Amino acid sequence: MIVNNGSDGPISAAWTLLGAPAVARGYRALLFDGPGQQSMLFEHGVTFRPDWEKVITPVTGFLAARADVDARRMALAGISQAGYWVPRALAFEHRIAVAVADPGVSDVAESWWHNLGPELRGLWDPGDRETFDRVMHEALEQDPALAAMWRWRAKPYGIPSPFDLLTEVSRYTVEPVAHQITTPLLITDPDGERFWPGASRRLYDALPGPKELVRFSEAEGAHLHCEPMGRALFEQRVFDWLDARLALGAPA
Repeated sequence: MIVNNGSDGPISAAWTLLGAPAVARGYRALLFDGPGQQSMLFEHGVTFRPDWEKVITPVTGFLAARADVDARRMALAGISQAGYWVPRALAFEHRIAVAVADPGVSDVAESWWHNLGPELRGLWDPGDRETFDRVMHEALEQDPALAAMWRWRAKPYGIPSPFDLLTEVSRYTVEPVAHQITTPLLITDPDGERFWPGASRRLYDALPGPKELVRFSEAEGAHLHCEPMGRALFEQRVFDWLDARLALGAPA
């Protein structure tokens, strides 16, 4: 299993959420920092890129060349913003046998506009860079907490202008390439998803190939972004699904 981290968590978080449960189920797990993530960002200054297939394809090639890896049964699983990274990569990299997006993300920018609101969106849409940046800088100067959060979220993109940053983030969408995804994909759909509400269903509906939408409810205690209080239930449902899918391609 290739474990794909999200936008800002340490690799130890990805290990806790996906790597360790995979190993407990008998999988080998590969974790890495991609562009914009932790060591690649802080030590090497490498920022995010929307064409995540350029990241996953070399990782897949590395694994496929190993004698201790069954290249027919490689899985890819991602958490948080990797709900975009995973399907984007699958649209171009078809050696992956099965994949998981927790949750599904069809358009990364939705999480930004969900917090910024319609008035700022109305300033950005016409393309008035100067006005948008002025209004944003004024707002950030007046709210130190907001400014700190903005710097943290913006850092992996490496773009100082708010207008230019959101223009770049708008490129992070699966919609134009979703029709190319043929890998079986499980998408989680937790109640109370904060960052990309409704996106799991939209991604699911856009997929032409084998797919599964798995709801996690508040009544089960498995709601909210990445099911933080329901990981045991997540592991049961997701790894049972992976086991069944991968067993179909297992040697006799």
